[in-house]
Amino acid sequence: MELNYEEMKKICLDFFMLCGMEFSLWDENRKNIFSYPKTHSSFCRAVREDNNLFRKCRKCDDYGLEQVMKTKMPYIYTCHMGLTEAIIPILQEQEIAGYLMLGQIAEEENMEKILSCIASSVSDTAQKLYLADKLRDTTSCSHEKITYCMNTLQILIDYMNLSYVIQKPGENTFYLAKKYIVNHMSEPILPKNICQSIGASSNALYKTVLKHTGMSTTEFIRKIKMDEACRLLETTSESISDIAESIGISDVNYFIRVFRKQVGTSPLKYRKKAEFFH
Repeated sequence: MELNYEEMKKICLDFFMLCGMEFSLWDENRKNIFSYPKTHSSFCRAVREDNNLFRKCRKCDDYGLEQVMKTKMPYIYTCHMGLTEAIIPILQEQEIAGYLMLGQIAEEENMEKILSCIASSVSDTAQKLYLADKLRDTTSCSHEKITYCMNTLQILIDYMNLSYVIQKPGENTFYLAKKYIVNHMSEPILPKNICQSIGASSNALYKTVLKHTGMSTTEFIRKIKMDEACRLLETTSESISDIAESIGISDVNYFIRVFRKQVGTSPLKYRKKAEFFH
């Protein structure tokens, strides 16, 4: 997985300031590559000072990641010390490109359980008191808030995919090509324009677009432009000619012909249909 680190750091900081929960990013090989804050809570650091408890921590993390890897679905679980953690897969083309983890959280509803875990995990009384004291510094919230934060993380994943903050290795050409088309929507675009901008050969561009979409580069450009035209027809009252201009087509009659061929109906009929269903 490839990252725009500066953008990722900003996202992590914003999330932490909003939710006060540890936020970490793992690659598809289960390697932790970024966390905010950089260190665990004082409670988790104290737990990990015990080698036996640390091995259990690793086992919990591995188990959670395995569940997500199998199902490709978000997973909430309780660690061996009673803290709550959540893992959300980062999916690209239905394949896992990495994981976002939220933790380690002391659920307000589970405080007695956590204290019970402390009591059963260590035999030394002083150590029990030490861990119980450190628990006070751990992020505490309701299960409901954890669910809200998981939903926020899912939105962040969608954002990071759309804005190219996160990419799978070897797929830069396709994502950069798509980004170029979106950023130059109001201009006429030829495959050679994309190649010159992203430093790819026409053959490499054609192959990666075909792999991801089943289309030629020209067909892919046209689809993105017509998708944007559909969005504008559905959500704005802009004229047909203005919409054509906004996607880089100066000849409105040509736009109507291309739109009808791509979508199966005229822009005007498409708008009327959209208005009927809304």
